[in-house]
Amino acid sequence: MKFKFLSINASKIGILLFFSSVLLACQSQTQALRVAVSPWLGFEPIFLSKQLSFEGSNAYIVNELTTPSHVMHALKSGQVDAGFLSLTETISLLSERVDLTVVAIIDRSVGGDALVTRQDIKNIEQLKGERIGYESLSVASLVMDDWLQDTKVNADDFVLVEAKLDEQLALFRKGEISAVMTSGPIQSRLVDNLSANVLYKSAAQGQPYYRVMVVRTDVLQKKRNGISNLLKNFYKANTWLEEHSREGYKLIAKRTQLYSKEVRQAYGNIQMLNAQQSIALFSGNFILGLAQEKAQRMAELELIHRAPDLSRSFTSEWLLELNGV
Repeated sequence: MKFKFLSINASKIGILLFFSSVLLACQSQTQALRVAVSPWLGFEPIFLSKQLSFEGSNAYIVNELTTPSHVMHALKSGQVDAGFLSLTETISLLSERVDLTVVAIIDRSVGGDALVTRQDIKNIEQLKGERIGYESLSVASLVMDDWLQDTKVNADDFVLVEAKLDEQLALFRKGEISAVMTSGPIQSRLVDNLSANVLYKSAAQGQPYYRVMVVRTDVLQKKRNGISNLLKNFYKANTWLEEHSREGYKLIAKRTQLYSKEVRQAYGNIQMLNAQQSIALFSGNFILGLAQEKAQRMAELELIHRAPDLSRSFTSEWLLELNGV
């Protein structure tokens, strides 16, 4: 009798555990997707989707952090489920064995990353011996290498110092750096407010620099609803911005504390990609091949310890589902 009693209780416990697991699974599906971004105008459609109250925008929570390094840390530590990063930054995380999946290609920088110098420094010779700031864990590292190779100058001719995105403006104002490899709103503020010079742009060598959306692989299935809504609304907001650029630039300018003119000029250096264009980059393993090339280059430059295996880190599944394919 005792054994039977224990068996019945074990069955009840098993049933309770089963329904508990189902309940938890349902809750995880309905929990909002936590997303992290850093300042970059190509990411603004995610905020527009919230400002315009698109249907499903409550399925994700957007955290704007001050630097790409902070977004990387938030993903690595599991504080957020998804993030918007450069391909370079994504490779850095994958090299540290952070299990991420790239689900969309957001944009391509065509000059959005740039080397900006003091007003009185107008060429490389004047820059030699001066302090140049850049965020070493960001895309700036490879753009810096592009510049050095393109201009055939040696890194030893300059003093390269760490300057995270949220520190750059203050360091520049104080004269602690004479130039900075920067991007986004910081570039606009330096040029328009401090009369800085743009000495080099990321598009100069024709090197493609893409920003992507990544999701922690362990939440891909748990938070399908949030991922689907985020992608749908991001591209919807992107289309809305194309059709209502004047109104959209004003909204972005207000949120980022820039002038509408600065926002418009900045978008001239960013090629926004729609879902179909993103899918095309996945096809034929183009984006995977490019990532592998960048990973090898980063390893050679000792930006990462090793080139990671990227073969399972890219999928167009989510975009294909979004397009009803």
